[in-house]
Amino acid sequence: MLASDTRWTVVHGSDLEEGESQGLPVWSEHGGDPILASNLTRRVDFALFMVEALENDELVHEAPAIVGRETPSALADAARE
Repeated sequence: MLASDTRWTVVHGSDLEEGESQGLPVWSEHGGDPILASNLTRRVDFALFMVEALENDELVHEAPAIVGRETPSALADAARE
């Protein structure tokens, strides 16, 4: 599969919770990245990311790990930038 011409994306999800959308989750190519420490994503936002994975060519042949945009670890990462 890795060397095929087939378009694929494997999304490493986090724990899921109910609630209003926080927007498209943030993602990292590295599972141990500090941005992912909160390990929580709203269900609706996980669905948003799955649609993004279908439409975004940058995510083809990638395995991003995601976390909610407004989780403590995502906000801490944004503050560092």
